[in-house]
Amino acid sequence: MKTLRGFLLPAVVITAGVGAAFATSKPVNTAAVPMQGYYFNNAAPTVKCIATSVQCETSGTQLCTWKDANNVSHNLQQKVNDATCGLSLYRIN
Repeated sequence: MKTLRGFLLPAVVITAGVGAAFATSKPVNTAAVPMQGYYFNNAAPTVKCIATSVQCETSGTQLCTWKDANNVSHNLQQKVNDATCGLSLYRIN
């Protein structure tokens, strides 16, 4: 009985350790894919979502911005359709 207990306890501990290691695996790398930023121009007659040359990503901490020819800063967004911009975009780190 002592021999069985001496073998069984370490086997249970090792099995629990291996199971815990698989249960707490590292998350899959979710590197952001750069995407083109758009700004919403609400000045008539061209009310629409306009493309810029700036690349942004969908997550981050600092908003992705672009300055037009008049040095006005615009927060960039994803394009939904020609007349609508969507979610805010963030600077690529």
